[in-house]
Amino acid sequence: MISKKTINAIEVCVFLASQRSLGYVTTTELSPRLGLSISYLENILKPLKENNIVTAMKGPGGGYMIRGDVSLLSVWDIAAVFESTFIESPVSNEADVGVEAEPVTLASYELGLEQIVKDTLSNFTLADFVDYALVEVKSYAKELGRFKFKPLPAPFIPKAPNSVFQLHMSF
Repeated sequence: MISKKTINAIEVCVFLASQRSLGYVTTTELSPRLGLSISYLENILKPLKENNIVTAMKGPGGGYMIRGDVSLLSVWDIAAVFESTFIESPVSNEADVGVEAEPVTLASYELGLEQIVKDTLSNFTLADFVDYALVEVKSYAKELGRFKFKPLPAPFIPKAPNSVFQLHMSF
């Protein structure tokens, strides 16, 4: 019932909630930490932004951040963005009058299972899954610098005499 995209969205939200005190997190920082591509992350973050779960800021220092209090945001609030449910879709009973009893019981079973999943996910908030020990994780943007260059390797310093005059001191 729960898709892989929904599970990834929950993981993204948990990570953003854990990094909340550090400010906005870019997709470039999220991608290697969650093992997801940047385009896939953007496909996840766009509906979350449209449903006011995350907030976004463009430009330098921008990125994504969880909106609101994480102790009030349930896991079902995140899952409901990506999952279509039987509960929300209208079911017409008039069309099922001449149908066998088996599809009705199967539909009621799926509806009951869906209700259990919804109730379970509604009982957990995002704060239940946030590990505040992750807050001290070093930012990739600070490591790469302003222009996103990789750090230079340590310069090679030879351990040999620099001139002919220093050569006699090495023996």
